[in-house]
Amino acid sequence: MTKNLQELIEKAFDIKVFFSLGSYELHHYEDGSYVDFYVLKVVDLPTLIHLAGDLELKFFAENGRMIVRLFERECY
Repeated sequence: MTKNLQELIEKAFDIKVFFSLGSYELHHYEDGSYVDFYVLKVVDLPTLIHLAGDLELKFFAENGRMIVRLFERECY
């Protein structure tokens, strides 16, 4: 496991606890991984941003719920 993937998983666990979710989806690819969290709303955006640190967050809508996506740090 790469250091970047380990960092993604550790931050994903903290965000899972923050959202009070039972699970999340990890999408692992050789050229970059990401985690999807399915939630109805984000109540405390500043805390979510703090938990993500310097990893990129994106938000999508799907079937009446929100997907919060956390991306692995890019390797250069």
